[in-house]
Amino acid sequence: MAFLEKSNWVVLVVAVVTLIAYGGTVASQALSKPVAEISWVQPMTYSIVGFIVANVVGNIVAAATNPKEADKKDQRDKEIDRFGERVGNYLLIAGSCAALVLAMAAADRFWIGNTIYFAGILGAMGASVTKIAAYHGPFQRW
Repeated sequence: MAFLEKSNWVVLVVAVVTLIAYGGTVASQALSKPVAEISWVQPMTYSIVGFIVANVVGNIVAAATNPKEADKKDQRDKEIDRFGERVGNYLLIAGSCAALVLAMAAADRFWIGNTIYFAGILGAMGASVTKIAAYHGPFQRW
């Protein structure tokens, strides 16, 4: 398995774990409180910082398992990376547009902040899934 594929598995696993942890924290509050009273800023901050730190640590571990492969990148790896990032960026842009619409509609900050958060996490997950799928299937240049 190429290092970049391992790196994308790390991003995907960490994204799923942080999304479940944050979603569980907020959803448990949403069951007993109105949206305006939900404490979401601190859990979201912890989730974002945890996502970044866990990805850094995960990539260090992945690089340490096979240090000779960690800095190698061929043309196929570069094209897969570009393609996956494009998919992730489309998801991020779509979520940002949704957050902009919510802001224009004067929605509560909770909804706007969570829309941006989920757009970022789903963008990272979408990019990783696309790259992993490209590594395991026939990848054609566009």
